[in-house]
Amino acid sequence: MVSGRTANHGSTAIYVRVPISLLSIFDSIAQEHGMSRSEAIREAMKLFIHAARSPSAKSLKGLLSGSRLGSELLLDWVAP
Repeated sequence: MVSGRTANHGSTAIYVRVPISLLSIFDSIAQEHGMSRSEAIREAMKLFIHAARSPSAKSLKGLLSGSRLGSELLLDWVAP
């Protein structure tokens, strides 16, 4: 379930509960890559959607090439 409010620029704010430890690690990694929490969540959502619709992890290569995290890092993580 997604709740939020629509902003003027076609986006919405969401509220999500996550374990503190997960958020701490996530924020640290986002910061290491010069990303805000919101930017990192948007990237993670794009990757999740693409992975859920892809027949194999290797098909993520096109999406990963446009990621701010770097395609090599993500390919090693997603398809070792």
